[in-house]
Amino acid sequence: MMAIISLLLITIFIFFISRQYLADDKRIASLYQETLDEQKSRLKAELGSAQDYIRFMSQQADVVLKDDVKAEVDQAYSVMNAIYQSTKGQHSDQDIKQLINDALRDVRFFNGRGYLFIDDMQGKCILLPTAPQFEGQSLWDNQDDSGRYIMRSLVDAVKNPAAAGYSRYRWYPPGNATEMKDKITYVRYFEPFDWIIGAGDYVFQAENDLKKATLARLSSQRFGQYGYISILDQEGNVLFTPQTSAKQLPIHYSLLPDIHERRAVESIMATAMEGGGFTEYDWFVSDSSEHISSKLSLVEVVPLWGWVLVAGVYPEEIQEVFLRERDNQQQNLKDDGWRLLLALAGVGVFMMLIVWVYGQWLKRLFLNYQADIDVKQEQIEGDAQALKIASRVFDTAHEAIMVTDPSTKIVAVNHAFTVITGYQLAEVLGKTPRMLSSGRHSSEFYHDIWSSLATSDQWCGEIWNRKKSGKSFPEQLSISVSKDAAGKIVNYIATFSDVTDKKHAEEQLRYLAEYDDLTGLPNRHLLIDRVNQTIARAKRNELRCFSLMFIDLDRFKNINDSLGHGIGDMVLQEVAQRLEGAVREIDTVSRIGGDEFVILISGKRDDSSISAANLAQRLLKLVSEPIQDDALDLIVTPSIGIASYPADGQDFATLLKNADAALYFAKSQGRNNYKFYNRKMNEKAAARLIMENALRQAIEKGEFELYYQPQYCLVNKTISGCEVLLRWFHDDKFIPPDVFIPLAEETGLIPSIGQWVLEQGCHQGAQWISKGINIPTVAINVSAFQFQHEFYRMVDNALRKTGFPANRLELEVTESALMADAVRTQRLLTAFKKSGIKISLDDFGTGYSSLAYLKKFSLDKLKIDRAFIDGLPDDKDDMAITASILDVAKHLGLETIAEGVETQEQLDFLEAYGCDNVQGYYFSKPIPASEFELLINASNDIR
Repeated sequence: MMAIISLLLITIFIFFISRQYLADDKRIASLYQETLDEQKSRLKAELGSAQDYIRFMSQQADVVLKDDVKAEVDQAYSVMNAIYQSTKGQHSDQDIKQLINDALRDVRFFNGRGYLFIDDMQGKCILLPTAPQFEGQSLWDNQDDSGRYIMRSLVDAVKNPAAAGYSRYRWYPPGNATEMKDKITYVRYFEPFDWIIGAGDYVFQAENDLKKATLARLSSQRFGQYGYISILDQEGNVLFTPQTSAKQLPIHYSLLPDIHERRAVESIMATAMEGGGFTEYDWFVSDSSEHISSKLSLVEVVPLWGWVLVAGVYPEEIQEVFLRERDNQQQNLKDDGWRLLLALAGVGVFMMLIVWVYGQWLKRLFLNYQADIDVKQEQIEGDAQALKIASRVFDTAHEAIMVTDPSTKIVAVNHAFTVITGYQLAEVLGKTPRMLSSGRHSSEFYHDIWSSLATSDQWCGEIWNRKKSGKSFPEQLSISVSKDAAGKIVNYIATFSDVTDKKHAEEQLRYLAEYDDLTGLPNRHLLIDRVNQTIARAKRNELRCFSLMFIDLDRFKNINDSLGHGIGDMVLQEVAQRLEGAVREIDTVSRIGGDEFVILISGKRDDSSISAANLAQRLLKLVSEPIQDDALDLIVTPSIGIASYPADGQDFATLLKNADAALYFAKSQGRNNYKFYNRKMNEKAAARLIMENALRQAIEKGEFELYYQPQYCLVNKTISGCEVLLRWFHDDKFIPPDVFIPLAEETGLIPSIGQWVLEQGCHQGAQWISKGINIPTVAINVSAFQFQHEFYRMVDNALRKTGFPANRLELEVTESALMADAVRTQRLLTAFKKSGIKISLDDFGTGYSSLAYLKKFSLDKLKIDRAFIDGLPDDKDDMAITASILDVAKHLGLETIAEGVETQEQLDFLEAYGCDNVQGYYFSKPIPASEFELLINASNDIR
C-alpha cells in the first residue's frame, strides 16, 4: 500500500512539474513571437509609408516639370513684351528682334541645362542657344523616333484661345546622341512678330530631381531607439546609410571598407533579388557604436525607381522582455516545485531511489543490446548497398565487361558485352576469350599482354577482335588482375569498347583537313606536304626538277554575282574533274581557294618545262570547252602561271608566289593563256603592291577629290542633277579610275572608299543647298561590294550627318549588284524608296539585262551605257537597242538618262526618241565642285 501511495505521489509530482514547464515554455514562446510580430508589423508600416511617399513623388514629375517650365517661359515672355513695348516706334522691327534675342540667349535655368528658344509659326528657327548653327533654318520637318513632327506640334500647342500650351515629344538629351528621351515643352505665342517662345526639360531629369528630394526626406526619418531606413539601388549601390559618410555616397557595396557592411548588403541584395522580405544579418547597434549585433530587417523593392528600401530593428528590447518573463516564470515554478517536493519528500525519497537504480540497470542493458543490433544492421545494409551499386555499374556500363577465373574461363559478362559482340551470356560461359580472336595479331602480341599482366597486373591498348557475326572490329581493351589478401589471382577483369566510329571520325577529320569539301581535291595543307616531299626527293637526286602550275578562272566572279553561287560551285566541280582527267597519277591537282587551282607536275626528266607547257596548252583547250547545265551553256577560260624547281624557287612559298606572279602577268596579257615565271613579273607585282599601299592611305592623305558631271533634262533644257565621280591624284599624278577602282574592289578597300564618296558627295550637296543653289539630284555610284545589309545604315548615317535631303540623293547600282541576292536587294530597294532615295540602274544593257528584274525591283531610272550611244545615229544596231530601251522604260514608268553624249546628232536622236536626261562631254566634262558652282549659277540652258 505504501508503495502504491508513494508511486501515486511521485506520479502527481512529475505530472505537475512537467505541466508547469510545458505551460511555461508555451507562454514564453508565445510572448516572444507576439513581440517579434509586433516589430515586423512596425517595419512593414514604416516601409509602406515610404513606398506611398515615393509613389506620390513619382507622380509629381510631369506636374512639377510643367509648372517650372511655364514659370520660366512666362518670365521670359514678360521680358520680351517689355522690350517690345519700350522700343516700339523708336527702333525697327529687326533691331527689336535682335534686342530680344540678345537678352534671352544667355538665360539658363534647371542647373544650367535649361534654355529658351524662339521659332516663328512657319517652323523657322529664330533662337536656339545650344545649336546656333540651325538659327535661320526651317525645322518644320524634324521628327522624333516615334515619327512625331516636333516643330509642328509646338505650333499646334499655341493654336488655342490662351495662345499657349504644352507639347510632349522625344529628343536626344545632352551627352547622348543615340537614344531619345521624353521631353515636355511649354510654348507661348508672341503676336507682334508671329513668334513662339518656349522652354522645356527632359522628364527623366525632373524625376532625378524628385529622387534627390525623396532620398533626403527618407534619410532623415527615424523610428524607435535605433530605427532608420537605408536605401540602395538594384545595382548594389548604397544611396544612404548612417554608417557611411554622405561624401562617399553613392558607393557600390563591394567597395565598402568594412567587411560587416559588405556582408550585410550582400544579404540585403540577395533578399531583394528574391522579391524582398525579412532577413537577418550582423550590424552596428547605433550610428556611433562599434558594437555589432544581429539585426532583423525588412527589405522591399521599389521597381518604379529601381530602389531597395531596408528598415530594421535590433532584438535587444525583445530579448529583455523575454528574459524578464522567463526569470519570473522559472522562479514561480521553482517555488512550487520546492513546496511540492517538501510535501512529498518523506514519502517519495525511498521509492524514487529504488526506481532510479532499477531504471539505470535496465537502461544500460537495453543500450548494450541496441548498440549490437545497430552495428550488425549497418554492416548488412552497407554490404547490400555495395552489392546493388556494383550490380548496377556492371549492368549499365557502356563499356563491355568480361570476368574470367584464374584459368581464363569466362564467368560473367554484362549487357554491353552482348551489344558489342553479339554473344549472349549462355554462349560464352566456361569458354576462353580466344573465341573472340580475329587472327590479326601474332603470338608475340599476346605474349606481351601476358607479360604485362604478370609484372604490373594490368594491360591497356587497342586490339582487333571478332563479333559473333564474323565481322572484325577494333576495340580499346583494358585488362586488370584481381587478387585476394594472400596475393592469389581470383579473377581477370577485361573492359573494352568498340572504337569503330572513333576511327571513322578520325579518318573523316583527316580527309576534311587535307581535301577540299566542294571538289574533293587536295587542299593547300596537303599540297604543301606533297611539294615538300617532292623537294626532299629532288634533294636526294631521285628527280632533277618539277613544276608548280597556278590556274585561275577568268572573270569567275561574274558567274557567282549574276548566276548565283550554286552555278559557280557546279562550274568549279566540273573544272576540277577536267583538270584531274588531264594529268598523270603521279601529279597532284589541288584547290587552294575560290577559283584557284594548283597542279604539282612531278617527273624525272630534265624537260619539265616542256611537259608543263604541253599540259598548259591542253588545259587551255580542255577547260574552255562549254559547260552544260540544263539549258545553260557556260564557257570559262583559265589563266595559268608556271614556276619550276629549283630555278624559280627552292621552297613551296617561293614557288607559289612566283607562279602567282606569272599568273597575274598572264591575266594582264589578255587572259586565257599561260606564262612561265621571270624576274620582271615580280617587279610588276611589287609595283601593284606599292599602288595598293598608296590606295590604303589615299583618304588619310587627302589624295581623293570628287568631280561632278552635270546632267541635263531634255524637257525643260535645265540642269537636272550631277553624277559624282572619284578622282585620285597620287604624287601629283592622275591615276585613272579604271586602274584603281578594280584594285580597290579586289583588295576589299571599296567599302571604306565608297563610304567616303557617299559622305563627301552628300556634304557637298548640302553646302550647295545652304548657298541657295538648286541641285535637284546628286547621283553617286555604288559598287556591288557595297550593296550589302549594312549599306542602308551607311546611307542613312551619311544623310543624318550631312543634312542632305534623302529625296535629292540618287544611287547608281549595276545589274550585277542587283542580281547577286534578289531577296536582299528587294528589301534594300524598298527601304530606300520609303526614305525617298532614288535608285538608278547603271550601264543597262551591258550585263545580263533581265526585264523580269526591271518589273520586280523598285527602280526609278535606267541609265543607257555609252557603248550604245557612241554609234548613234549611224549604227543601226545601236539605234535599235537604244530605242528599245527607251520604249521599255517608258512603258514601265522609268525615267531614262543617256551617258557619253558627245555630238549634236546623238542629242537630236535621243530627244526624238523621248530620252528624259543626258550627260556627256558635249555639255561638260567632269569638273571640280567650284567650277560646277560657276556652271550651274551661270546658266541651266543646254542650247
